[in-house]
Amino acid sequence: MKRIFAFILAVAAIAAVLCACGKSGNVKTTVPSKYDDGYASSYAKNTSNDGDKKVYEFTEDQYKEYTNNHKNTLGKDLQKEIGSLHESSGDQKSAYGEYAYINEEKKAVIVGVHTEQYDEATAKKESEIAAEYGFKYFQNIKDPVNTISVIYCDANNQDTVFGTFEYTAEK
Repeated sequence: MKRIFAFILAVAAIAAVLCACGKSGNVKTTVPSKYDDGYASSYAKNTSNDGDKKVYEFTEDQYKEYTNNHKNTLGKDLQKEIGSLHESSGDQKSAYGEYAYINEEKKAVIVGVHTEQYDEATAKKESEIAAEYGFKYFQNIKDPVNTISVIYCDANNQDTVFGTFEYTAEK
């Protein structure tokens, strides 16, 4: 009887350890109010305030879904905003900027334009807009990035870089 009881306890202990290993941890982000666009609130399981900063707490799955959707949404919005600053004949190919997206690995916002569209002065001015979009993402992740690049590259070959602009988040 003691052996059966000991066996059941051992199995229960092993099951408890295995269940604990499978649980996801929590991810916390602390976002300065200047860069908090509220997008995380619909994904976070808890939100709170820490002075002038917003604290979001996610499960790992919620965090992955949030970061993926946030950077995609910001990229689309940025592409529309930059495109709206340029005249277009309505032809898709003549519209300014082929794409804009956030590249977490490069800590950058990438803007793809065609060779004939690139102008250094225009890109420098518009890169400030792109940096604001970038910081809405990079200041909202678990390991915030304080310095990012805005990279204008050839829309057909990202290895051809027309201009790179560096920005640092305000504290």
